Amino acid sequence: MTEVGSFSKKLCMTELQAERMCYRNSHYFDAGCGKVNSSFGYITKGSVRISSMGRSIEIGAGSLFYLPERIRYNSVWHGDPDIDFFSLNIVSKRPDAEPVQNFALTVIPEFSTPETGERIAEIFRLFATGDRICKIRAIGLYYGFYADVLPYLRPEPPVKYNPALVSAIEYIEKHCADDFGMDELAAHCCVSTSRLHHLFANELGTTPVKYRNELRIEKAAGELRGGDRTLDDIAGRCGFNSTAYFREIFRSVTGLTPTEYRNLSGTEKE
Repeated sequence: MTEVGSFSKKLCMTELQAERMCYRNSHYFDAGCGKVNSSFGYITKGSVRISSMGRSIEIGAGSLFYLPERIRYNSVWHGDPDIDFFSLNIVSKRPDAEPVQNFALTVIPEFSTPETGERIAEIFRLFATGDRICKIRAIGLYYGFYADVLPYLRPEPPVKYNPALVSAIEYIEKHCADDFGMDELAAHCCVSTSRLHHLFANELGTTPVKYRNELRIEKAAGELRGGDRTLDDIAGRCGFNSTAYFREIFRSVTGLTPTEYRNLSGTEKE
C-alpha cells in the first residue's frame, strides 16, 4: 500500500558558519559571558584544554568535539608549532514548538577520525568558494553529518545547584576583584566555610578561590586585549595583591604569561 500525506519539519538552524583557524605555538580564548551558539570543532593540528565551571577536558589532534550554546568557558590551545582547527557554528532560532534537547560539552570518539576531518573540510571548502550553489551543497553535507553524529551526543540534564552555591557564585561574579575571605563569603551564603568548600567541590569540581581566580583572569584578559594599562595596574584592578602572583595565576589558568597573551592578542604595549 502506498503511503500518502503531507509532512513538514522546520529546519533547526537559520545560519551555518564554517570557520578555519590557524595559530602558531599558543592561543587563548575566553567566553566568560557565555557562548552564543552551539558548534562542532575538529582539530587538525595541536591540542586544546577547555575549562568550564571548574571542569576541564583535554582534546588532541584528530578529535571531534561539541560545544553547547550558553556555556561559559575558556580554552588554551597549544601547537608544535602549528594549531589548525575547523569550527561549524550553528545559529539557531529554534522555530520548533517541540521540547529542545540540550547536549553536553563532549569529545565524540566515534567520529574522531580522518574521515570526519575530510567531511568538515569539504563543508568549509564549499563555503569558501562564495558560490550560492556550493553553499547549499555545504548545508546539505552538514545535515548529513549532523544526522550521523546526533545519536552520539550526550544529553545534558538541567542543572540545579544548591541555593547556597548559587548565592556564592553570584557574589563572586559581582565582587570578583574585591579582597574578601572565604569565611566572609560563607557567612553571606549562611553556611559554614567547610560546607561552602564541599558544595564547590561536589557540584563544580573546584574551590571558591579557584573559581574567583578564573573570573579575575577573564577580567584581566579583557584588560590585556585593550593594551592601555601596565601589568601592575591590571593586577591591582583585578584583585591581585602582587604582579608576581597575578602572573602565576594567569599562567596556571591560560597556559600563557600575561605578556604572551597580550602579544597574541595583537597589542604589544607593556
